[in-house]
Amino acid sequence: MSRLINKRILLIRRPKGKPTKEDFLLDNESIDINDCPVGGVIIEILYISIDPAMRGWMSAARSYLPPVKLGTPMRASCIGRIIASDSPERFPESTMVLADEGCVQCYARIEAANLRFVHALRLDSIPVTVRSSAFLSVLGITGLTAYFGFLRKGMPQAGDTVLVSGAAGATGSVVSQIARLKGCRVIGTAGTDAKCRWLEESQIVDVAINYKTASSSNGSLARAIRNACPTKRGVDIVFDNVGGEFLDAALSNLNRGARVVLCGAISQYNSDEGVQGPRNYMSLLVNRATMSGFVVFDYKSEYRTAIAELSGWVASGQVKFSEDIVHGVENFLAALTSLFDGSNKGKVILKASSEQLRSKL
Repeated sequence: MSRLINKRILLIRRPKGKPTKEDFLLDNESIDINDCPVGGVIIEILYISIDPAMRGWMSAARSYLPPVKLGTPMRASCIGRIIASDSPERFPESTMVLADEGCVQCYARIEAANLRFVHALRLDSIPVTVRSSAFLSVLGITGLTAYFGFLRKGMPQAGDTVLVSGAAGATGSVVSQIARLKGCRVIGTAGTDAKCRWLEESQIVDVAINYKTASSSNGSLARAIRNACPTKRGVDIVFDNVGGEFLDAALSNLNRGARVVLCGAISQYNSDEGVQGPRNYMSLLVNRATMSGFVVFDYKSEYRTAIAELSGWVASGQVKFSEDIVHGVENFLAALTSLFDGSNKGKVILKASSEQLRSKL
């Protein structure tokens, strides 16, 4: 059979607030497997990375990547298998690859000019118990974001107190474990008691705070953070994935010379009222602290070294990770929404292919 039905998600409207089904179109495209792009490849997509950054890519606002064009497939990093190749020396058929811009679809036709976004996977470099989807989570951009953001921007020292928002999430959980490996005490926030128990029982953090109950109680999130600090002294590193109220609470608990690392602000991405900026920013001045953002792509030349170290930690059991697998391209919106309503635990991955995957796929 030479023709394939490519199920894909098109962005047809820029969301206002929370994305809805009216912003997307589930489309079926016919692809001729014999019509491989000159010098390019056709990839059967197996796993699709679902990330908070997708919400920003849907917007027309200026960012580190251009917005997704209306009427085109939603941008996403993917793992797949090459099923047709016009570059067999570089990418023979059956090669497992990571496609930085494979998009939310079942098949991807990659032109020769865009092969720079396709990377062959070294499955022999990961533990036998770990499937290839790990290259979208702990051994992919998620893990690399945690690795470089925390180690380069946080500059940890043994004995530091580290505060991580979204600690049960894909990035936050890896940051928390790297921090403990570096001899730090870790306080993590999450949105349910169940997630907090999981964080503590799995020894991902030393202390977990349910930010929802802390914020609604007679106390406050800022007070809960202070009480979780050794001798109520404050924090040395803040790794923020959430923004908003959390960032204000964190800024009120800084030690002198603290480093605040801005990784994301998921609480603000769907806001209709604009981004809520920090009110306590004068704490940076008083405590001689710094607050900086980063983009993981800036460290691309060092990915190989970082993945090798992360893989070692995974193999030894020092870094654990959780993947929340959602089946079917048609369930893209549900997978994306789980990031914002907090129903996910760990890295959200969309499994596009319905085929039975072989060992290590």
